[in-house]
Amino acid sequence: MSVLSSVLETLPGSRLDLEAYDRAGHISATVNATQLCACVEVYRRRLRAWDVGDWDVGGRKVVSLLFRPEEAIEFLVATLAAIAERWTVVPFYPNWNESTQKMYLETYNLRAMVVGDGFRKRAEAWTDQVDADGESERQADGSSVLDRVLHLSLTDVLAEAENIDEDTLMNAIPFCDFPADHACAWIFTSGTSGDLAKLTEITLENLDAAVENIRDIDFLYPGMTLHNPLSTSHIFAFSVILGLLAIKPRRIIFSDVQYLARLPQSRTGKVNALILVPIVLNRMRAGFYDKLVASLDPKTAPPQLRRLAKIPRPIRKQLKRLVQEAEEAVVDLERDGRIGLRRRGAILTARRLFGRLFRERLGSPEFVVVGGAKPNLQSMAFLEVMGVRCLQGWGMTETTGPLAVCSLSDRFRGAFGTCGPLFRNTNAYVEDGELVVEGPQVARGYHQPDGTFVSFNGRKSTGDYAEFDANGRLRVIGKASDRITTENGLNYNPIPIEERLQRLDLEREQRCEEIVIIGDGQPRLGAVFFLRENVQADTATTDYLAACLREFNVQQAIDERIGSWVVSEVSFKESGVLGPSGKLIRRVVEERFGEMFQRTAVGAR
Repeated sequence: MSVLSSVLETLPGSRLDLEAYDRAGHISATVNATQLCACVEVYRRRLRAWDVGDWDVGGRKVVSLLFRPEEAIEFLVATLAAIAERWTVVPFYPNWNESTQKMYLETYNLRAMVVGDGFRKRAEAWTDQVDADGESERQADGSSVLDRVLHLSLTDVLAEAENIDEDTLMNAIPFCDFPADHACAWIFTSGTSGDLAKLTEITLENLDAAVENIRDIDFLYPGMTLHNPLSTSHIFAFSVILGLLAIKPRRIIFSDVQYLARLPQSRTGKVNALILVPIVLNRMRAGFYDKLVASLDPKTAPPQLRRLAKIPRPIRKQLKRLVQEAEEAVVDLERDGRIGLRRRGAILTARRLFGRLFRERLGSPEFVVVGGAKPNLQSMAFLEVMGVRCLQGWGMTETTGPLAVCSLSDRFRGAFGTCGPLFRNTNAYVEDGELVVEGPQVARGYHQPDGTFVSFNGRKSTGDYAEFDANGRLRVIGKASDRITTENGLNYNPIPIEERLQRLDLEREQRCEEIVIIGDGQPRLGAVFFLRENVQADTATTDYLAACLREFNVQQAIDERIGSWVVSEVSFKESGVLGPSGKLIRRVVEERFGEMFQRTAVGAR
């Protein structure tokens, strides 16, 4: 029997609640485990009765899915129902703009879509008419993008689900007779190579392996509450949710990561664990420091900041330096297992002053798991200062989500900044500096836009530079695609350079949200500055950044100095340089801001 099947068959009657929160921070939907299974059965019947028309792809029933992050419960219902009907699902990322979503529908000839309330109007606009039953049909002239659109309303499905009896529920999601190579999903990668995101085929064998591995993680336990603010459309979050169902948690909370600040403990209640991506972790840390030294009036400050506002600003600037010292102490403590009394005191003082307030903003989790890209070590240390254990994980679309995660108990033994050991039944080795993985979680391969298929044959070169320490723990150094080679043939890893610049900005006035180093094929390295919200790109900011660069360059070797630089006119989030999983796509930054090198060259003549 399939691992996934055995997990899902035990859901009816279990004590599990799924809660989804909207962008305002209010519960938008909630179901228990029995209701979830009943909804899946209801939607299976609807899919079974759906006229598939002529939109089979390669002899398979393939359907795309488009749901907002806060529609995670609807997404799970649609996905499990479609897979149970032996269909292949193709989740579309909600953060892609309309033109990008349309492009991928046309590129891969995806003609049918299941859609939630949030994107219903958009999907129906891709067809030409809507019939009386709410289904959209393609015009005879073939002018529309989609042939068929089926809407999923959780309210309607729940009402019908009340009539599903218990015996029917026991067979609501049967996978036991599925072949191991059944294509459950086609998942878009984060688009870090080539002009298009690649389409990865995930089989039942891949999902079974992912569920087993997550179920066996030592820090997961029955009855816990997990908050997942990441879109379940991405395989990392989806695999984690399926794995968590195996350990029988008490609650799983879904939200939109952009609005995480609107969900403090007073809204969600106590959570045990939280999943984050590095960009959000960095933003949380920067936001803390920004508020710490901001000009605050005790009479007008928000309630959660009034105690802080009563502290004179000069003293708060000293406290900022204290927290930064505590971060450095945490890094050394985690690496060496010991530090001096003064530095230990910095950690305890910072935690006593700010830890409780910060933890309650996140639901007071025992630990946070960070994955999707290589996190900033200082940002991880910041969470530790505040009293939240920060665990780094590693995985990719092509490995069906996470393939390694640091152990909760592996503390003060040099594990900080590593991803822990690889999951069982996985083999990995480093070849010419690049991590290569093998095992049952490695996806079947890529579907190409021209209809051809490229098989991985159970082995995948990851594109990540990595190494293993003496204890077998994986340490990711950076992406091979991030390496910069200037025209004089020198090769650079831009991440340490970015981290040094970001630290310099943080120590001074903290005007930047992100700093990205580029310069592939250029005479010198360059920097793109993405400003924080409410920071104006005026003369004062330009002068400030120029002064930061002068201070930075003085400390660098000549070849590592920043020559050209530019300030982005749009925010990091809105710039279009992030992939679906929150990873920076450096190639896109090079394309969009590369002309600054030409402007510098012209000015030098």
